[in-house]
Amino acid sequence: MKVRLLLLVLLSTSFTILNGNAQQLLGGIHLKPGIPTGDFHQASGISVVSELSAGALYGIKGSPLFIGAELGYGRYGTAVTRRRDIFPGVNQRYRIRRNNNYVNLMGVVRLMPDFDSGFRPFLEGQIGGIHTFTRSRIRENRLADPIASGTEHYDWALMLQAGAGVMVAVNSSRDTFVELKVNYVNSGEINYLTRDSATYNEQGELMLATKRSGFNMIQPSFALKYKFH
Repeated sequence: MKVRLLLLVLLSTSFTILNGNAQQLLGGIHLKPGIPTGDFHQASGISVVSELSAGALYGIKGSPLFIGAELGYGRYGTAVTRRRDIFPGVNQRYRIRRNNNYVNLMGVVRLMPDFDSGFRPFLEGQIGGIHTFTRSRIRENRLADPIASGTEHYDWALMLQAGAGVMVAVNSSRDTFVELKVNYVNSGEINYLTRDSATYNEQGELMLATKRSGFNMIQPSFALKYKFH
């Protein structure tokens, strides 16, 4: 029910924007060090998840409501393995790098009154999707070009976020802001790999042990925002 209500809000305010009622446009870059909680922390053993995102928000004329979107890329682990049995009949040591990544695309609804000051506190909700994927690259050494690369595992799930924060103007024209925010992140259950998920048997065959849980995090955020006129 809550998801349906949020979708209705997103759709209705989107139509308002398309009808030409937007009065503000905010764009920004966000740095987000996520702290896994609950089942995600227990299943993965991960302590920090790093994310970089970019987003835009449109203000609705005569209203404290903003609507927009945010696209993020994160990494939740990386590991290096060195082996001599990667290619049959070749007794050479190779370096295998595995990066566990994710991307998310979120619709954003923000309630942010304008108190005509340099501080703008807000409440925020997000709904969208997360896509996890693990990429591997095989090289002779750190600086060599990849001999082989590919995606070894991927999955996706619905994601929800809710949080609060404040934007603080850093200039007299109040068009450049530093934003501090904390979100609670929760996704549906999703399959993913961690840095310890890839092992090899005695025959040199790759064995992947997937984990399954929601991506649940407390996610502080630091951002630089600019208001376009």
